[in-house]
Amino acid sequence: MNTYQTLQQKALGVAFVLAPLLMVLGSAAYVLGIGLTPFGTDSWVDGIFAGYGFMLMIPVTFELARILGQRAPVFGLICAILGLGWAMSTVAAALKIVQMGIVNAGLNESIWSVMETAPGGLLLMLPSLLAFVGFLALGAGLLWKGGIPRWAALLMIVGSVLFFLGVAGGAEIAAWQTKVLTPLATIAYLAALAPIGLRYLAGESTVYELEVAAA
Repeated sequence: MNTYQTLQQKALGVAFVLAPLLMVLGSAAYVLGIGLTPFGTDSWVDGIFAGYGFMLMIPVTFELARILGQRAPVFGLICAILGLGWAMSTVAAALKIVQMGIVNAGLNESIWSVMETAPGGLLLMLPSLLAFVGFLALGAGLLWKGGIPRWAALLMIVGSVLFFLGVAGGAEIAAWQTKVLTPLATIAYLAALAPIGLRYLAGESTVYELEVAAA
């Protein structure tokens, strides 16, 4: 492994730890009422933390898809493609910040109500929901084929289900969904991904590589 590859593994390790940790911090800010909008449905502080967390989930997903792809190439590629949806999740996070801009401009309107009536709004945000579906599929694939600890793959599945339920519903979303399910989802992600990231930082990423028998 050359110097670049070593540094790349270290960077991936940071992403595996930081991505879910930022999402946990964002959820905690919302639960604690930090930076809440007047509607009480969002926190601009959560939007900042979550936005960076979602962005870092892209390399995390690609790396996990690579590991799965060694065992199930087509399945791994599909999960990698769905993982691009995390990029659109950053848009949803940014809208939480835009909400405060709308309020400060004197407009009493929920950004989510606006998005539901905006032309193309659903098409824009659909990849974001598919990212959670893809991560669930990734967890299922790794649970089935191996590559990471089974408990980590199971936590990926649980976290994805909770996250999807926590954000589904748009403007009509129930408070308990965002205050209970979403934080639990981020904690599940952190428990699943952080140990993998720590092994990458320690230079032990080879434990996740598929051993190919010598010819």
